[in-house]
Amino acid sequence: MNEVLKKFSYEEAVERAKELSASLRMRPNLGEELRHQPPETIQEFISSGLVRSLVPSRWGGHELNWKTLADTAIEVSKGDASAGWCYSLLLLHNWMLAFFPNRAQADVWQNNPDACLATSINPSPDATISRVNGGYKLSGKWGFSSGINHCDWVMISAPVSEDGDEKVLYFLVPKKDLHVIDVWRVIGMRGTGSNLLQLTEVFVPKYRTMELEPWNLQGVSPGMDLNTAPLYRIQLSAVMPVTLLSVILGATKGAYEIWRDQVIGKNKTRGGGAVANLTHQQIRLAKVAAKIEAIDALLHKSLELVELGRVLDYPERVRLRCNYAYCAEMCTEAMEAIYTSSGAAASAESHPLQQFWRDIHAGAQHTAFNFDWVGELFGKLELGLPVKVEY
Repeated sequence: MNEVLKKFSYEEAVERAKELSASLRMRPNLGEELRHQPPETIQEFISSGLVRSLVPSRWGGHELNWKTLADTAIEVSKGDASAGWCYSLLLLHNWMLAFFPNRAQADVWQNNPDACLATSINPSPDATISRVNGGYKLSGKWGFSSGINHCDWVMISAPVSEDGDEKVLYFLVPKKDLHVIDVWRVIGMRGTGSNLLQLTEVFVPKYRTMELEPWNLQGVSPGMDLNTAPLYRIQLSAVMPVTLLSVILGATKGAYEIWRDQVIGKNKTRGGGAVANLTHQQIRLAKVAAKIEAIDALLHKSLELVELGRVLDYPERVRLRCNYAYCAEMCTEAMEAIYTSSGAAASAESHPLQQFWRDIHAGAQHTAFNFDWVGELFGKLELGLPVKVEY
């Protein structure tokens, strides 16, 4: 097994994330220009030790908690939202690997405890998965694989029909076995490199697969045999959106700080007076600050439920998903208030507020934050109406 030189605490992790954020501010446009994260950024993530935050101790990880992921992702994303997106997903995917069979974990971590993992859960309609001796063969295209450029492995999700039953499996695939198609040309979250994957007759052994439903519904997985901490009893649907919401919230906080300190704090009116002396700007600032604080409080209140150390029932998980989606919605509202009161200068390509505005809106469009969908589920449950259990 691997050992870290020194395990660090939640407090130390947050301080390291603040250092990363300061470094990211030194190269604000590089990820946008490349349309993926520069190698130096990923190396800084690895060197900080933070990518091991949720990795089991027996593999050299710090085995911290979801509050650590959320709060470090918030800090990193204050400096750059796309970098924060890739950072938070590295932590999420390492945590997910801990639920796979032990042999699959060994394939990744035995020789490289700092391995970087991506996911892709959007197969094309013509994707095929066939059962073969010892495992499966996969062909087709899978989309929106954020960070695939800097990752060593990818977890690919797809439905599989076996013996008349359909189930969703995760397949662990080395990057060398697939082809990355560069299609990520977007207006927001440009630096995430969320490209397309092409697989052609790729063999995945059975031990590098995991069924989603037992983990997601009952909190049962192959990895729990050896990874026994409460961290590895948490269901995926209870926390996956936290990864992305933390980024959106961190970006909103970063935008707020720029708005407060530079736009309102230093700008002058046409008459030469300080913008900070305008009553309506003071009130607007107070409202946005209160909204951001409320988002932060709801996120952390939700994490208290996540970390109770027990399997959450379906209504509880739907409530969490509503909380996350509503938080993302409020982040976009706060960003709108910031951007639309920052004047024409905020539209300049060199101004960080326009980048935060684009990134926050793009991030909040993720399917994890579809409030209409999850709100309908919650409303039916709250009113005692029949509802189909959905992930």
